Amino acid sequence: MEKAALIEICPASLKMTVVSLIGGTYYKKNNQIIETLRFDEDIYENQTLSIAKFNECIKILNIFRDVCKYNNIVKIYCAASSIFSKLKNVRNFLEDIQEQAGFNFNVISEDEELKYAYNAIYNTVEPNKAIMLYINPNDTLVMHFSKRNIISSQVLNFGSNTLAEKFKDFANDSSMAISKMLDFVKEQFKDLDFEFNVEEIGFIGAGESFLTLSKLVRKMTHYPLDRDNNFVVNKAAFSKAFELLKEYGFDKTKRLANISNERLDNIIGGFVIMEAFFKKFENPAFHIASKSISDAIISSKIIKESPSEVFADVLENSLNNLRYYYNIEDSNADWVYNFTINLFKQTSIIHKLTRKHTKALRIAAILYDCGKLIDFENHPKYSKDIILNSKIFGASHKDLVIAAFACQCQNLANFKLSEWIKYKSIVDEDDLITARKIGVLIKLSESLDCNKQQKISDVKCDILGDIVIIKVKTNSNAEYEILEAGKISPAFKKVFNKDFQII
Repeated sequence: MEKAALIEICPASLKMTVVSLIGGTYYKKNNQIIETLRFDEDIYENQTLSIAKFNECIKILNIFRDVCKYNNIVKIYCAASSIFSKLKNVRNFLEDIQEQAGFNFNVISEDEELKYAYNAIYNTVEPNKAIMLYINPNDTLVMHFSKRNIISSQVLNFGSNTLAEKFKDFANDSSMAISKMLDFVKEQFKDLDFEFNVEEIGFIGAGESFLTLSKLVRKMTHYPLDRDNNFVVNKAAFSKAFELLKEYGFDKTKRLANISNERLDNIIGGFVIMEAFFKKFENPAFHIASKSISDAIISSKIIKESPSEVFADVLENSLNNLRYYYNIEDSNADWVYNFTINLFKQTSIIHKLTRKHTKALRIAAILYDCGKLIDFENHPKYSKDIILNSKIFGASHKDLVIAAFACQCQNLANFKLSEWIKYKSIVDEDDLITARKIGVLIKLSESLDCNKQQKISDVKCDILGDIVIIKVKTNSNAEYEILEAGKISPAFKKVFNKDFQII
C-alpha cells in the first residue's frame, strides 16, 4: 500500500501527516507528528523569524525527511500557512528550507484557504444551506453557501492566536481582556452582511477552536459518543463551556488536559469569536465539522490532485473508504444493501418507517459483516463497535447509533438493553424499534445470498393479512438460500408481528 505525507508549517507548529493511499481514491491516516514551534510570535512582533527558530525548524524538517525515507514515502506535499505571507523575507525563508531540508513549500493564499475550507466542510457534513465559521490561529473564514454554490465569503484578519496576542497586555485581568476582545470582534463582524432565514439554514463550525468546544461540551455533559463530527452545540451549552474557561483565566501557561494542546489564551480567543458570532446572527446552534483544511489539502493535492474535490456523495465515499481500508473483499455488501432497500420499500406498510431512516439502513447494510475482521462467530456485535468507532461522514449521530445497533440486531439475542441505554441522550424508544426492524431486514437479505453467489435476482412482496408472501426470482437452484432465510421467521414475527413465506 503506497504511502504519502503532508508536511505543514503552521502558525504555532510543524506538522507531518502520513497516509496510506487506497485504490487511488481513498486514504487512511497512519501517523501524525506535531512539534510545537511558535512562528506566530515572531511574525506578530516584527514580521521576521529569529535565527534560533529557523534552525529549529530545519532540525525538525530533517527529522521529517528521515521519517519519509524510513517509511518509503515518495509522494509528499508541503504547505505553509497563509500567515507566512506576512514575513518580510518569506522568499528567502522558503528557499533556505528547500536548500537545507529538501522540501519545497507552497504558501496558501486566501483564495486557496477558502476553497480548502469549503471542501473540508462539504466533505464532512454535506450541508444544503449553511453559514460556515472557520476559526484559524491567524484568520477567520466566514462563508455562506447553498446547494454547492458559494453565495459570499470573507477572510477576516484575526484568529484565535492573533486575538490573544493583540490583547496580551490585559492578561492579568481576564475579564477585561475578554471584554476588549469581544468588543473588537463584534466591531469587525459589523461588515458581515449575509441575508438568510435562520430557520432554513444551518450553522457550521470548523477549526481547532470548535473541536476544543466539542470535546469540552461532551465531557461536561457526559456525552456517550466519542465523535466531534456533526456534534451539535447550542448557545446554552456553549455559554456553560465559556464560563468554565473564564474561571481558568487568560493564561498562556495553562492548557486543558485531555481536551486540547492549545494554550488557554488561544482557546479563549477562539471562544470569543464564537460568542461574537452567536450575538451577530442569533444562531441557535453550531454543527461541528471535524475535517480541516489539512484534510482538504490531502484530498485535493495528494489523493486526486484536483483543486476543488467535493464528493458527489459524502456518505458513500466514507463507507467505501472503510471497505477498502479493511479490505472486505469477500463481502456481498452491495447485494445485501440493494435487497434490503428493496424489501424496505415493499414492506413499508408493515414497518411504517420513512425515507429519513434510509441513511441508517445504508450504513448498517454496507457494513453489516465488517465485524468478521475481529471475530466471525459474533460479527454483528463487532460490526456495531466498528460503526460506533469509525469516522463515518455525512450522517448524524442518531443515524450512526441506529445503524450500529441494527447490525447487532441481525441476531436479536445479541441485543442488550443496557448497551442501548448508554445512548439515551441521542436516541429514543422509537429508534430502538427502527434498529430492530432494519436489523431483521438485513439478516433476511443476507440469508437470501448466504452463498454469496447472487442466485436470487429479484424479490417481490405481497402482504396478505398476517402473512407476507416473498416471491423470489432465481437464476439457479436457490434451495439452500431459501432454507436459511426461513430461519429468520421467528425474528421477523417478533419484530413485524407477521409471518412470512418464501416461494
